[in-house]
Amino acid sequence: MIFADGEINSAANERTAWTRGRDGKLRTLTDKEAGAAKLQAALEASRLINYKKQDVLARTVSIEQIGNESTYLVEFSRRNGARVRYWFSVSQKYLVQVRDDLRGRTLRLSQYRSVNGAHSAALEPHRLEIVSDQEPPLALALQSVRYNTNLSRDLFEPPGDRTLDITALLREVGRNQRQVDERISEYTYTRKETEREINDRGEIKKEKTAIHEIYAAPGGGRVLKLVSENGVPLSPERLAKEEKRVAEELEKIERENQKRKQKQEEAKRRNETGAGADGDEDVGITTFLRACEFISPRRELFRDREAIVFDFRPRPGFKPANRGESIVAKLAGVVWIDPIEKQVMRLEARLEQGFKVGGGLVASVKPGSAVVFEQTRLPDGVWLPRFSQINAAAKVFLFAGFRLDAVREYSDYKRFTTKADDAKLDAPAKQ
Repeated sequence: MIFADGEINSAANERTAWTRGRDGKLRTLTDKEAGAAKLQAALEASRLINYKKQDVLARTVSIEQIGNESTYLVEFSRRNGARVRYWFSVSQKYLVQVRDDLRGRTLRLSQYRSVNGAHSAALEPHRLEIVSDQEPPLALALQSVRYNTNLSRDLFEPPGDRTLDITALLREVGRNQRQVDERISEYTYTRKETEREINDRGEIKKEKTAIHEIYAAPGGGRVLKLVSENGVPLSPERLAKEEKRVAEELEKIERENQKRKQKQEEAKRRNETGAGADGDEDVGITTFLRACEFISPRRELFRDREAIVFDFRPRPGFKPANRGESIVAKLAGVVWIDPIEKQVMRLEARLEQGFKVGGGLVASVKPGSAVVFEQTRLPDGVWLPRFSQINAAAKVFLFAGFRLDAVREYSDYKRFTTKADDAKLDAPAKQ
């Protein structure tokens, strides 16, 4: 939409949703706001036809009065929590209103008639009112309509900055991420996990929460101590058992780490590489560089920090060499990177195609399953996980499928040593 003082642009596809205000600043949407934008775009692009094939649930909520019109209120939703409400005329069956609560916007449609006086079965609303919680109301009058003009999909991609070298940036990110993976063993922290099982109607069938304290062992490995389930702290007796188990597991891991370290030193003396047989299954930055293409690199603000943002999608013609590459080659999403410290701030990815394990006999993960991951910068400058979410639909061992939404929140990071290899982690104090 073009105004005297600038433009407002917005677009969405299955991978990304974005907006650019009159100030020219670009913003890639996240979380439920992005989900609602993608859902509404999918519904309107398909004119509400075959919405079930897009993994969309529709349910009639109520009958409501809008002006002089009785309307059906229909809610469309996806398992990731995205929801948009549509109102349809009871008598005429026209769409008269759309409400997106997350973006604070209501669309009102009226004056339906055939386009330009033509005798066509397709009727279009000739008046559109946009009522926003942040902007003055806007009324638009339809002048003309063109159908099937074969618009390029690139029109819906975020505007990019060609001066940004994403390949070089990702190589630096890869080096930094290895350091993060090593330094997390220097911290204890708390993890809250919430799992929700969702039925085919989009309703929560089962929910459980668990809070663990995470203790890293010197040299690698970690132990989880359960402290709360479903909001209820463990009883003193059960907590004492947890304390004992954690102490025993930490001692066991330390012994195993010592044995592994000795074997590595012996292998080094014999000039052996020590590489594992399954090393080619690891998924790292180099796997993404081979399997994906990167599009629309851009500069934005994310959580009040500067960020370089770009989309990624499967590289055409790429032939995976192992299982790890096969999974990455099916992913599409968005990445936010801190341009100064070269750290991943946020990553969103979804399966463009389904994925089968054991030819589908063991498990079959449906397309659209998604993962979100965020890191945060601690006061000492270290970047560590803040949040992760997995939203998946799968079938396991030929049994009926299930839908799972799992969220993990990380907090209370405490550094217990500057060099993990030179210090011994004390077992948690017994209660």
